[in-house]
Amino acid sequence: MVKLKTFFHERINKLREEILTPRKAKGLLISRSDNFSWLTFGARNHITLNTVEGVASLLITEDSVILLTDNIEKERLKSEEFYSDIWDKLEVLEYNWWEGEENALSRLFIAPAKELISDTGRYDTSNLNSRIVPFRYALVEPEIETYRQLGKDCDEIFWELMPKLSPENTELQVQGMFYEALAKKGIEPLLTIVFGEDSSIRYRHNLSRNITLGKSVFVSVCARKRGLVVSSTRSALFELNNELIEQHRKNCYVDAVAIANSLPGNRLSRVFAEIRRAYKAIGYEGEWELHHQGGIAGYNPRELLASDFSEYVLEKGVAVAWNPTITGTKSEDTAIVGEVPEIISFPEGSHWPVIKLNANDYVIRRPDILVL
Repeated sequence: MVKLKTFFHERINKLREEILTPRKAKGLLISRSDNFSWLTFGARNHITLNTVEGVASLLITEDSVILLTDNIEKERLKSEEFYSDIWDKLEVLEYNWWEGEENALSRLFIAPAKELISDTGRYDTSNLNSRIVPFRYALVEPEIETYRQLGKDCDEIFWELMPKLSPENTELQVQGMFYEALAKKGIEPLLTIVFGEDSSIRYRHNLSRNITLGKSVFVSVCARKRGLVVSSTRSALFELNNELIEQHRKNCYVDAVAIANSLPGNRLSRVFAEIRRAYKAIGYEGEWELHHQGGIAGYNPRELLASDFSEYVLEKGVAVAWNPTITGTKSEDTAIVGEVPEIISFPEGSHWPVIKLNANDYVIRRPDILVL
């Protein structure tokens, strides 16, 4: 198996060759939490979950990679965040927290704003993040293994919690249950939104409210570990509703079409076109206009949304998360692009009831609505 340090070197060299050298800069400063985690295979430079830029940076020069960190974070980063074979390849520039990163950079450069480029634009540097983002799309096997385990954990949490719910639970109570279950597995809840009977009709993005669930519920999570984010949704009924069950299964068909067309060589816009055709085929032609349909996943819940204008061509190892909705229902999981798409957040061993749908010559498994 290829060692992480080899992949790390490949990513550093790619940034040097395609970002740093062509611009004749002396250094590339990586400070965004998504880029930092991608480059280090999961190390966290963030403290709060809502931050875009972290408290430590990686400075890539022509011949070195330097970790810039204050005295607060150095030991945690070394002991808790970095794999040892990557840490050993770094130089470390530690500074006192009251000095700040910009002063630390002045030890290395006379005029950082003129000599450096970055992924944030901080210190008046040129912001090259838009050029870096596509490098994150195609994942390598160690990342996919991490992703598989995260997806399995999320599926197990759904199976643990959803059967315990009752119509009297509030959306906020359910949200709290998921927060706790995710935290127990070391998973960061970037998003947990609960849709009771009323909310599922009102809102495509329901920020959980202090109202009871009623006759139905679905829960959506964006769950992060080692920088990677799984998006997944599960649905349940508290009393039999054949009309909603049928609608859910039609909704799952649209999702199955999206997954079955997520193949190497397919343009993202082509997948989106198939999604629109699937909505029309099931009799819900205009529903796609009411919510985005998903797209590329990875180090953000969505790295790139699909639309008619999406020119990106899918590659093996890219993660996708589609989320087609019909008013009242939703289908969503995270999958890895390959010759046969792999749904990592609905693994073969899942206890959840399954429906099998034919799409694009594939049989795609989707989670059915659970009747409690």
